[in-house]
Amino acid sequence: MTKYIYIVALLMVFNIAKAQEIRYVNADNGLFLRDKPSQDSKRLDKLVYGTQLEITQRTNLKLDVQDNNEIISGEWVKVSCTDDIHNNRSGYVFNGFLTEEKIKKRFSIDFEDFTMEIDNLSAEIIGDSQITTQASNNLDAIVELGETVENKTLRIRHHSKYKKIEVFQRHENSITIMNDGPHCDLTEWEHYYSAWEPLKTIGKSNVFTTITYKPKAWNKFIKVDIDDFKKAVKEHCGEAWYNLVKDAKAVNKGASSVSISKIYFKVIFTTMHDEKLEKIIAFDIPLGC
Repeated sequence: MTKYIYIVALLMVFNIAKAQEIRYVNADNGLFLRDKPSQDSKRLDKLVYGTQLEITQRTNLKLDVQDNNEIISGEWVKVSCTDDIHNNRSGYVFNGFLTEEKIKKRFSIDFEDFTMEIDNLSAEIIGDSQITTQASNNLDAIVELGETVENKTLRIRHHSKYKKIEVFQRHENSITIMNDGPHCDLTEWEHYYSAWEPLKTIGKSNVFTTITYKPKAWNKFIKVDIDDFKKAVKEHCGEAWYNLVKDAKAVNKGASSVSISKIYFKVIFTTMHDEKLEKIIAFDIPLGC
């Protein structure tokens, strides 16, 4: 009897999982969630690119939408937002901009005059982003372990009219000391900074490709006194770490090495009145990995 109940339970779980219709928003500019299956109905939310949804009802109400020079055909469907950020809100969307293929969300930062997005990047803003983006020209974020901001598609979406948008990139190198797994990073000591390089656009305006750095760029560092380096290791890391480098002849030999610790993006937004708005976003790159 117990075995029979177990099999029935497994079948119920299988059927529930099979019945789920999971889709992802692939509308480049986001997709409106509405309270009724109509373009005239109230907008409940704007679902960003990559938002995961579950289709809970098909209405069979057909719709054709013009997207640039292409006609997108589909129907209205009722969905539940399974992402926590949307509090499981439900409503209706046009399924012509949904896909079965899992899409990774874009990293996004909203400023007053523009939004910066980077495709396929898991990163987190350090501090209160709502305050920082309004009150400061500099913003810090940290990428997840194993992630990179190199060779990515970066988008600038303008909120107001503009004359010009430029994006530049540079990197910062720091020293790390390794010890069979653990590492101590001298991120508060000396650094090497590369020059700002303009990003190349991809086809349409305001879409850029981020720079990929070669190994030589990762290993660059400024000239430092080796004794000052050892002193810094003792002060910032401790005696045990100092013992690993006390006989070192260079900062990138033996237990110590040089690597990229930050990658910066500078956005210069020129308004219609020739006012230049400059924002710098710094991404912390995990060292010692």
